[in-house]
Amino acid sequence: MSYTAIVGFGMMILITTLLLKKKVSTLFAFTIIPIIGALLVGASITEVCDYINVGLGKTRDLMFIIFFSLPYFSVMSEAGLFDIMVEFLLKHTKLSVTVICIITVLVSLITEIDGSVTSTYLVTIPMMLPLYKKLKIDPKVLLLLCSATMCALFVTPWNGRTLRAATLLEGIENPQNYIFSKMLPMMLIYIVLCVCLAVILARIQMKKGAGQMDEQVDTAVTMESSELKRPRLFWFNLIWTILLIIGLSAVPCPDYFVFAIGLIVALCVNYPDLKLQGSLLKKYSQEMYSTACAVFLSGVVVGVLSESGMMDAMVDFLIRIIPGAMGPWVYLIIALFSTPLMLIFTNDIWQYALVPIVAGVSSKFGIPGEVVILTLLMNMGAMVSPVAQPQIYLACDLADGTELADYVKFSFVPLWILSVLWVVIGYCIGIFR
Repeated sequence: MSYTAIVGFGMMILITTLLLKKKVSTLFAFTIIPIIGALLVGASITEVCDYINVGLGKTRDLMFIIFFSLPYFSVMSEAGLFDIMVEFLLKHTKLSVTVICIITVLVSLITEIDGSVTSTYLVTIPMMLPLYKKLKIDPKVLLLLCSATMCALFVTPWNGRTLRAATLLEGIENPQNYIFSKMLPMMLIYIVLCVCLAVILARIQMKKGAGQMDEQVDTAVTMESSELKRPRLFWFNLIWTILLIIGLSAVPCPDYFVFAIGLIVALCVNYPDLKLQGSLLKKYSQEMYSTACAVFLSGVVVGVLSESGMMDAMVDFLIRIIPGAMGPWVYLIIALFSTPLMLIFTNDIWQYALVPIVAGVSSKFGIPGEVVILTLLMNMGAMVSPVAQPQIYLACDLADGTELADYVKFSFVPLWILSVLWVVIGYCIGIFR
């Protein structure tokens, strides 16, 4: 193994270890450690700066998207757009165990539109839990369906996972839109799989005694009231959001500018008071700061790995030790075992440490880098890993104090099955090959 490869592997192992043990912040790991690594392989200060400039150039536009997309969907959430859609679903259906489970899937899809795992848990679980209790459905079913379903929207152009993956795609214009267009068929198929899972879980629960109670079940679930809700503007907000999403593909402007226009109009229409606008933007800036910085500074890791020669050296070493017959299948093997692997990875480490190396190795066997990135993008294992998704603690607490261990045991196998089906279907229809 060459000295450069040793430094590269050592750098990535150090980043992974420190982040898993929570010894340093993500921002420190993505900046200071790569710079030290670059200096250790003999790069001058000028060369290190060049590496950083190249890497940050790949993540700058994605950071701008976060600046405007997350506040936009926060405004829509504050105004009650998603709440009204969910209330409509609950009021216009005849409830049963199967219907409740299917509605959980639909509600999770609606609340995950903004790309926030936290808000999806905060809205979906308290809203649906009373119905689960009255029909004697295990709350772990609610947790599993909510966690599994929100994965469907992890491929939207404004979602953090898509934005992370987009930083690794080179030579592709609007990489986040490229990912979404490629993954759209898979997203629709996956939603169908989630509905099937809901039906299966409902049948199992009915065999265990869950079902319609003799008492009338109150379906008038009331959302949390707030002075910021704008029910009279529901149709405007819905149509404006649809137009914005269409505009991401149809308008020849940078995506972050489309979101900027969307945010400005949404704020002016829903909250014309300038002081209120200012307070809301301050609130949203606190929520998006860490995500935006992590995505932007991940460019330092990408730049140092690609420009210093570390990635080439690491890939060359792995090529020599991987049997030639297995090489073309490495990325698929990792994808199939991604659920258990995710128990020891964070989302950032998975995307910025593992995926680039696997893509580099696979390219030597004729597998395009974008195929590897698409294949390893969706990792359902994150939804049972408190290391990758600490919001799971919150979800368990909301679900009547469900024990984390019980949730993981209940959800691990179904999520792994979904993950395997995702990979197999994607490969069969040609997206993952």
